[in-house]
Amino acid sequence: MRLALTVSEVLLPLLYLLLFVAYLWVFYENRRFAHLWARRLLATTVVAHLAASAIHARVHHHLPMASPLEFLSLLSLSLLLIYAVIERWLRVRETGFLVTGVAFLLQFIASAFSVAEPAANPLLEDPGYAGHAVLVLLAYTALSLSFLYAVLYLVLARQLARKTFGLLFRRLPPLEMLERMSVGAAKLGVPLLFGALALGHLWLYDLADKLDPATASRLTPFDPKILTSWVIFLAYLVGLAGHRWWGWRGRRMNVLAIAAYLAVVLAMGAIHHFVPSFHNFSLRGGV
Repeated sequence: MRLALTVSEVLLPLLYLLLFVAYLWVFYENRRFAHLWARRLLATTVVAHLAASAIHARVHHHLPMASPLEFLSLLSLSLLLIYAVIERWLRVRETGFLVTGVAFLLQFIASAFSVAEPAANPLLEDPGYAGHAVLVLLAYTALSLSFLYAVLYLVLARQLARKTFGLLFRRLPPLEMLERMSVGAAKLGVPLLFGALALGHLWLYDLADKLDPATASRLTPFDPKILTSWVIFLAYLVGLAGHRWWGWRGRRMNVLAIAAYLAVVLAMGAIHHFVPSFHNFSLRGGV
């Protein structure tokens, strides 16, 4: 098992690099053969990374989020999973080089500086917490891709308005498709976030029964991060309703997607640094 884990730390960055090159080929050449190999490499890389994560969990007995480097690796897998769903759904691969490029960079850093025995918070061994954490990661990854596609929409719209038709304009999908990709990513993120919140609440009450009364008293569903997450969920839900029934389209919809994501980042950053919360799962702090 440990040998397989060591091999995966070498193999995964190579697979991610090949995947990035394949999607870069799609972007520059847009040939059928390039699309075929990109699709196959995407499936291979996802399966290989899922297998490596399972081996890691088996060897170390915890979800691979014990350190920032393990988190980066899981984040790269999360990017590929969400992107693979969107690609299969809309059959658009011209933006894949951006996502796979970021994923390759994250995985390269994670593998290059990994440690043999990362110290882990015991919560990472709890299935309830592990499921909650994975759903949160997938949800915010999907919202991040929604933000990326909205930015690409505005960049392409600006080039169209200025009539500067460079390579980016010629290779990227049309504006309507970029908007569908942004909305599609949000459609994935919203139910994932709801699932994360629902599972988090269930896990919260289950955890309270296992702790001493003093520690359990710190657990509350009115924690700032929980309340903010529900506000984020409702805000994106309203945005999707506006797109579906109230005619929110084009520039308005994509500006809203960018503004909402920036508000999420700023709110979560402010809460993390300035507001007390039991959502501190480092080895030294938190519940």
